[in-house]
Amino acid sequence: MGFWPILYQKYGKGERMALRLILGGSGAGKTYELYHHIIGESMKRPEKKFLVIVPEQFTMAAQKDFVAMHPQHGIMNIDILSFMRLACRIFEETAGEERQVLEDIGKTMILRKVMENKKNELGYFKGNLTKPGFIDEMKSLLSELFLYSVGEEELLAMEEAAKDKPQLSMKLKDVQLIYKGFQEYIQEKYITAEEILEVLYDVMENSRLLANSVVCLDGFTGFTPSQYKVLEKLLKKAEDVYVTVAIDEREDITRLKEDFRLFHLSKKTIGRLRKLSDKVGCEICDPVYPKTLHGQLYRFCKEPALGFLERNLFRPYFKEYSEKQENICIRGLENPRAEVKYSLQRILHLVREEGFRYRDIAVVTGDLEGYGRLIEEEYKKCGIPYFMDNKREILKNPYCRLLSGLLELFSKGFDYESMFHCLRSGMLSIEADRLDKLENYVLALGVRGYERWNSPFTRSLKGMTEEELAALDETREEIIELLRPLWEKISKRGRTVREYTEGLYQFGLSIHAYEKLLAYQRDFEEAGNLLAAKEYGQVYQQVCEIFEQAVELLGEEKVSLKEYRELLETGLSKAKVGLIPAGVDQIVVGDMERTRLKDIKALFFLGVNDGMVPKASGGGGILSDMERELLKESQVELAPTKRESIYTEQFYLYLNLTKAERYLYMTYAFCGSDGKERKPSYLIGKISRMFPDAAKEPEDWLEERLGADGGLTYLLEGLALGGKIEDAEEERFWQGLIGWYLKNKKLKQNLITYIEAALTPAAESKISQAAAKALYGEENKGSVTRLEQYAACAFSHFISYGLKLRERQLFRLAAPDMGNIFHEALERFAGHLKEEGLSWEEVTEEMRESLTERCVEEAAIEYGNRIFESSSRNAYMLTRIKRIMKRTLKVLTEQLGAGSFVPSGYEVTFSEEFYGRIDRLDLYEAENEVYVKIIDYKSGHKAFDIVDLSYGLQLQLVVYLHAAMEQAGRNYPDKQMVPAGIFYYNLDDPIVDKDTKDKVEHAILKELKMSGLVNGEKEILPLLDRQFAGEEGLSPSVKSQVIPVETLKDGSFSKGSSVADTEGFERLIAYTEKLVQKLSQEIKEGTTRINPYKLGDKCACDYCSYRAVCGFDKKREGYAFRKLREKSKEEVWREIYGEG
Repeated sequence: MGFWPILYQKYGKGERMALRLILGGSGAGKTYELYHHIIGESMKRPEKKFLVIVPEQFTMAAQKDFVAMHPQHGIMNIDILSFMRLACRIFEETAGEERQVLEDIGKTMILRKVMENKKNELGYFKGNLTKPGFIDEMKSLLSELFLYSVGEEELLAMEEAAKDKPQLSMKLKDVQLIYKGFQEYIQEKYITAEEILEVLYDVMENSRLLANSVVCLDGFTGFTPSQYKVLEKLLKKAEDVYVTVAIDEREDITRLKEDFRLFHLSKKTIGRLRKLSDKVGCEICDPVYPKTLHGQLYRFCKEPALGFLERNLFRPYFKEYSEKQENICIRGLENPRAEVKYSLQRILHLVREEGFRYRDIAVVTGDLEGYGRLIEEEYKKCGIPYFMDNKREILKNPYCRLLSGLLELFSKGFDYESMFHCLRSGMLSIEADRLDKLENYVLALGVRGYERWNSPFTRSLKGMTEEELAALDETREEIIELLRPLWEKISKRGRTVREYTEGLYQFGLSIHAYEKLLAYQRDFEEAGNLLAAKEYGQVYQQVCEIFEQAVELLGEEKVSLKEYRELLETGLSKAKVGLIPAGVDQIVVGDMERTRLKDIKALFFLGVNDGMVPKASGGGGILSDMERELLKESQVELAPTKRESIYTEQFYLYLNLTKAERYLYMTYAFCGSDGKERKPSYLIGKISRMFPDAAKEPEDWLEERLGADGGLTYLLEGLALGGKIEDAEEERFWQGLIGWYLKNKKLKQNLITYIEAALTPAAESKISQAAAKALYGEENKGSVTRLEQYAACAFSHFISYGLKLRERQLFRLAAPDMGNIFHEALERFAGHLKEEGLSWEEVTEEMRESLTERCVEEAAIEYGNRIFESSSRNAYMLTRIKRIMKRTLKVLTEQLGAGSFVPSGYEVTFSEEFYGRIDRLDLYEAENEVYVKIIDYKSGHKAFDIVDLSYGLQLQLVVYLHAAMEQAGRNYPDKQMVPAGIFYYNLDDPIVDKDTKDKVEHAILKELKMSGLVNGEKEILPLLDRQFAGEEGLSPSVKSQVIPVETLKDGSFSKGSSVADTEGFERLIAYTEKLVQKLSQEIKEGTTRINPYKLGDKCACDYCSYRAVCGFDKKREGYAFRKLREKSKEEVWREIYGEG
């Protein structure tokens, strides 16, 4: 027996029923002493029935303990029960309850229906029915009323207590109405889980199971009113009732006034049990306290520091532990992930260095949802076995996501997001590659709506083959064949819950959902992920049960698709699958209230931050704390207020913090995962003052910070910075880390490899000429834009034209789309003029505006006018395009009319060495010459820059001019081709602020002046703008509104004029040709280096689509911008003339 007392020797055998209390602080051995006594008694009295009642989540652990402790490892006459399991046993025995138990999901469904039916009778809550979370709040209140045995009589008493508070009185009237409606709906058919103990109380008198049995209650921190009623009957029927209560033996158990003291809840429980015993005439034995060893409770007999914590935590006096200790450790870390990594490092140390088993360790947190995700990620990386002690919501399961997604899809009209949410659920047998291609197509063309999905795909994307389009349509047909039966069954109005449910159930059968979930289950089992396997094994049955409840409770009710979707999602969100540990040797991860910890040597408490420990109070619920305090006058007991819950949570903290036999680790984060600052909990300060050395940096601080990955994360982060760390503390750690790696023989070579990789400069990147030929073709033909992209960055060119990586096309109106419509409309305008035999100048303003409207409409239809119907914004954009086009054609007409050139061609293509399309080609035919002028329309703001040209960044206009002159030369073989000008025209409708219409028009013309290079010879310039025609030469003091030219008083050109003579143009063409040949040759040679240019404020990376691909990092050696020297225009012309 060791030092443990033998309980039955103490108690003896009473002549009448007795209440026997076993009291002691956390770790005193109450449970052990009780179990030991019960096992001994059960062996001596095999005919006697021993009932051990524990909280529901503790039943399995208690069974294991009894079996392990029992000499015969069997418990034939000992039953381990919870209150609910006790009820089931007695109902079976007495046939006391035949109504079906209404689960949480069914309760929510009925409550939603009742409140909808009663909405016109409600007062205070009438406008709250659609408020998010309101149904859950009302359900919680009803559950509380059932749990605390509050019926209509008690509600009336509460209303009487609130008669002087109109708002509270109105609330309670509504609550009564809803409560009564709920009870009427379920009467004679259902019973809520909270009411089961009330029914149990009524039938316990007839139970032979309870008669003269020995009943034990262990692991409870308190009881609800309905549980006390059951206890009253147990005290009356049972031979003995044993109850363990956690309370310090120094406490006066009769003193109940200080409700803020640590053990107030325990005292309250003891007082209530004593009153019940007096009421039924049950003997109350003197409480028993397990013995201590050397003044310490048994759990802490080897670790006095932990014993000191148990005796002093949350007590009204303060004591400081004066001895040196290593049992309690407090750490503040950067963020929650750092906390998890710290726990990993210490766990591995305990297992590897101190011989711990994983089952000796537990991790608890005040935020299991937030920390649980990080624990799963980090522990899996290191192969740490763990069991997450929480019930998994099935709403995130693929099958549930699909069912919910289908209803969202139908209610949102087959929109893109909902469709692919369903298609990528993992429950449909469509390959990922096919879905990727389909998604690209749907995004590019804006496919949405049942009719679009139910109609064949006929429109191809750019570069798409007929076979590819047919494959996409085949996938579409496969999808719609699956969805059509369900759509036809539930899309019409007036459907019942039964019809919706049957439709979804049949859909599940059609996609073989059960078989697919079983296949997932097998895959998880083979991968060793037994928890996920169990989840997938239970989900289908859970969903079917939700379907059954929906049909049984609300089957013939007519609801809208939106209402049914809310109903189903409510059911799915409440459904959870209970999981049991898949192995023996694993870490338990849980929260402070639910998780049962036993035989724990090391406890890690993560996230000890303000707002999580204690938990920040949520919303007020239906009844506020103030209202609950007021209702205490009605003598009706309700759930604890938030103020009372704080002290209850403090008690749970005490129980958890005193679970560990050897080590307690507490961590808090300086910042949350979102980067926002966090403060430590008050608990950190309290324990730090109690144990001043708990927060001190240990001698092995470096090893502690290395983490489970041996410091690899820190090492790589430091190398990425080139070892340049500004923070002094971080610098100390960095130097220590390098030294630690160098001392470790196994890791030294790894360190060298990492450093070499970090410091290796970017290599000169090339592909072979054969590869370049395979990628770009034998002749390496392409657009001039392609050469400009290569000149900006060779790697960007390689990705775009070699690997043909493209940005995903989206169904939206972006700048390039508007540019395409502008170009199409301009081409159509010119075409209509040609058909009518009209020149630009002959068209009246009224005709021009009418024709512009027509051309834009035609261009929009050609482009796919659905995009303009898809949103109000896009509809407005079409109006804006028309406005800009009207302005453009008016200005172009005036610019053309200012000179003598005549449009010769629109969208003129050439495809010799390179291919391209000249937006507009204007010619002027003289006796022996033909003057050539080209215009390129730009929907952005583009200006001709000869410096950019010199670096290959702006070749287009000169290459186009050369091609236009060659093409015109073939049409005029007997005449000489003379360059007259190259221009960009920016498509815009600028807003100007002038006081008269003439001034406005003048200012707009100035804003829309073309940018480019002009042949300034006196015979040519007047052909572009007649203002320059002088009697003997060029007119002086003229500033053109059409072209970038201005003459001074002496007839010379201003510094801002962009002019050259014929020879200059010819030399420019030759210069550009050489530049083109040079760039082409580099492409053929396979140059693919990441070499983005930087020229002044301009940079190749600014608008690059491939920034996420290239890995360009200017911090690393070999990665740097190709800085281009800024030059003057004069310097460039000297280069062109061969003088530079």
